[in-house]
Amino acid sequence: MNEDVVKTKMLITITDKDKYSKILRLYRRHKITYSFLINGIGTASSSLLEYFGLSKIKKNIMISIIPEKLEMKLLYDLHNKIEIYKPGMGIAFTTSIISATRYLSNQYKDIKFVEEEYIMAKEKEYELIIVIVLEGYSSLAMDAAKRVGASGGTLVHGIGLGSKEATKFLGITIEPEKDVVLILTEKDNKKKVMSEITDAVGLSKEGRGICFSIPVDNVVGLQEKIVFEKK
Repeated sequence: MNEDVVKTKMLITITDKDKYSKILRLYRRHKITYSFLINGIGTASSSLLEYFGLSKIKKNIMISIIPEKLEMKLLYDLHNKIEIYKPGMGIAFTTSIISATRYLSNQYKDIKFVEEEYIMAKEKEYELIIVIVLEGYSSLAMDAAKRVGASGGTLVHGIGLGSKEATKFLGITIEPEKDVVLILTEKDNKKKVMSEITDAVGLSKEGRGICFSIPVDNVVGLQEKIVFEKK
């Protein structure tokens, strides 16, 4: 690989809308230049909102492309300076980017990185389950996930876009609004959660939706303190 290419990762941060500005300032201090926001909309039932931790407060989902060499520093600062593990603050996690346009890595090519001082002592591994269903089915998905040990999730709304061929292949229509549920769960519990959601929502039936997972590298938040060890 070309030495001029800066390896990047994706950092996803989910927090209350009125708390994200502090996190955004932290990212700007570290010269994180490529981020965008998705708003979580609390329009589900009150019991579901309580389970999501929304409490009728909108969530900001911040998706940032970061240089891999800053991953531990950012997670360390989120944990120890922002104290993201405290109840109501939020959660942040990273996932690997397999390939990307050179434009992304060029955003950070002029940064002089200091060698990471810390590593995270990980006791558990996590994956992110993404469930896309027709509007109104999200409560079934979350109730199912809760039954098999998932601790919570985040709900956003969207509108499906795609070709007629994709519609035919997936078996879901494009125009109606969709509920997108993001569930962070322990890797060992992933198959059980996905199976329970599939059965409860009827994802094996044409038109109900899809469910898939992606690996997560490191997590801070989850209302628990993480140990960072010096190298």
